[in-house]
Amino acid sequence: MNKLLQKIQSKNCYIIAEIGMNHDGSFGNAIRLIEEATKSGVDAVKFQMHISEAETLADAPTPPYFTIEKRYEYFNRTSFTYLEWEKLRDFTHSLGLDFIVSPFSQKAAEILTKLKIDGFKIASGETTNLPLLEYIDKQQIPVLLSTGMSNWDEIDQAVNALKNNLCMIFQCSSEYPCQPESVGINVIQEMKKRYPGIPIGFSDHTLSSSSAIAALYSGATIFEKHFTLSKKMYGADARFSFEPHEMKSFIDEIRFIEKVLINPVDKNNLEKYKQMKLVFEKSIVASKNLPKGKILEISDLDFKKPGNGIRADKYHEIIGKKLKCDINHNEQILYSFLE
Repeated sequence: MNKLLQKIQSKNCYIIAEIGMNHDGSFGNAIRLIEEATKSGVDAVKFQMHISEAETLADAPTPPYFTIEKRYEYFNRTSFTYLEWEKLRDFTHSLGLDFIVSPFSQKAAEILTKLKIDGFKIASGETTNLPLLEYIDKQQIPVLLSTGMSNWDEIDQAVNALKNNLCMIFQCSSEYPCQPESVGINVIQEMKKRYPGIPIGFSDHTLSSSSAIAALYSGATIFEKHFTLSKKMYGADARFSFEPHEMKSFIDEIRFIEKVLINPVDKNNLEKYKQMKLVFEKSIVASKNLPKGKILEISDLDFKKPGNGIRADKYHEIIGKKLKCDINHNEQILYSFLE
């Protein structure tokens, strides 16, 4: 079993900050993003490696959010040197996080293999790129598979191509930001049935934490969220990414629900409420002064705090009993008072 999979399986929830290209080509921004992700409490950071000439034609259609520069030029402008990638990897490891990168070409995968990254993340657009998947599967590096654009046949094909090193599969929807109607929490249970033994994750493109909590309840154990220093930063992903304070809240909520789900409550073992029951529950008391020899009727009884006497739900046990002594109004009726 690979080290990343061991780590994932040892945790109830494994959380990845998807930095992607939100550094905008700035090495300093990349370092700062790793630092802020660490403070938020993530387990890993993820970057993207784009090499324009290896992954796209210069005249390929450009997404609508590239309005100032062409995507081909953007990838060239924002790329890091090999030495910078080494420094990012080492800095990430020094903070105790895993270093995961998405390759978008075999050339990128070759570089990342040489870098000995902790894991490959297959982006949704690469799920049908079988030559890339087959190359990556030979590298003995854990693989995280995204499925946002893929149908079941395409996912099955990718899973088969990655049979040696597949580490986890993500449900995600390739919408940015993702609307609630497209989240697809139902897919998580289907994935668990379809791919037994493979951890299922949720790559969250919504603008809140609610979907991730639902995904956790449905069985997801790995979570990915886009991360930025500011939504106002330039780039394709910053506007729908979480800022540091949002990521911290997101992780706090996930960790809270994680504890909820792994700690079942035994309703027959509530010893910790023993003192509270004495304070808040009701005992049986006399509704008026009652003389010795009185045969108790319901009208003779009242039910008041504290709960250290005969509990109110036991009233039927004393109806019809004869008193051995006088009892004052509001005095607790005890079993020792009864014949």
